[in-house]
Amino acid sequence: MSKFLTTIIPVLLLSFFITPGHNQQSFFQDLTGPYLGQKPPSSTPELFAPGVISTGISEGCSGWGNNMEFFIFQKWIDGNSKHYIMNQIDGIWSKAELLPFFDKYQVGDFTIAPDGKTMIFASNIVIDEIGSDGEGGNIWIIEKTETGWTEPKHIGLEINTKYHDSYPCLAGNKNLYFFSRRPGGYGDSDLYISEFINGIYQKPVNLGQVLNTKHHEYDTYISPDEDYMIFCSTKPEGLGSDDLYITFRQNDGSWCNPVHMGDKINSEKSENRPYVSPDGRYFFYTSTIRGNRDIYWVDSKIIKELKPKELKSK
Repeated sequence: MSKFLTTIIPVLLLSFFITPGHNQQSFFQDLTGPYLGQKPPSSTPELFAPGVISTGISEGCSGWGNNMEFFIFQKWIDGNSKHYIMNQIDGIWSKAELLPFFDKYQVGDFTIAPDGKTMIFASNIVIDEIGSDGEGGNIWIIEKTETGWTEPKHIGLEINTKYHDSYPCLAGNKNLYFFSRRPGGYGDSDLYISEFINGIYQKPVNLGQVLNTKHHEYDTYISPDEDYMIFCSTKPEGLGSDDLYITFRQNDGSWCNPVHMGDKINSEKSENRPYVSPDGRYFFYTSTIRGNRDIYWVDSKIIKELKPKELKSK
């Protein structure tokens, strides 16, 4: 019976949370203030919003509006990716609702840009001009306005390929970082950058062997100023199946050797989907350390602590 309750209660809670017409005041009356009213973590990672966001159902990507006015998160239900949005209205958080464009555009992994209104995401919609090699995965972009969401559009044939292109992230200057399984890389999947110059995305450039290995590198988060980057790798020196690493920009513009983010963040399980809140205060990521994939958060001071000594004074 205990195993049954452990499985069914989170499912019922999620169903209750997202049921249309539910009066949130009756059950979620404490969801007020920043970060869904959650007590901020210290230097030790904690589950984010346990029982509300992090439940017995696997979670994935997450992201905030620039003024914390909305929160978007991903859940995996029966093997399918679902995306929900919560809006903060007069200090109170609304119930979670499916993104209105979710089904039509087959939204996959996403990040929210530093402007707090642009969502950039992966989709397995086949783009007619390039087709697909069967893996799917192209990059799309959409913007949240005062009147609703704009129509999504794919980011361009210079970037999207018939191969798997995913986990896009924008810097403050709109430079695009993402991973791809296109031919010509160093491993199974590599990290790339496409610079945004004069309003046009340039041909993507592989970020090189300092970051990419013969294994999988993916899920890149780039800081707004492009001074550090967090990404996931399956290289064998990690603690688990995939771990999170961080690299910092050097004075010559190159990236320093990646630094393993340590056993507070990483475990013998899987850690990925990195993201830093728009105020720069908290680092969000996912982990399967409890079995299902959950969203964790931790004080972003860990990022400064991991910066190599020779770069701290620069």
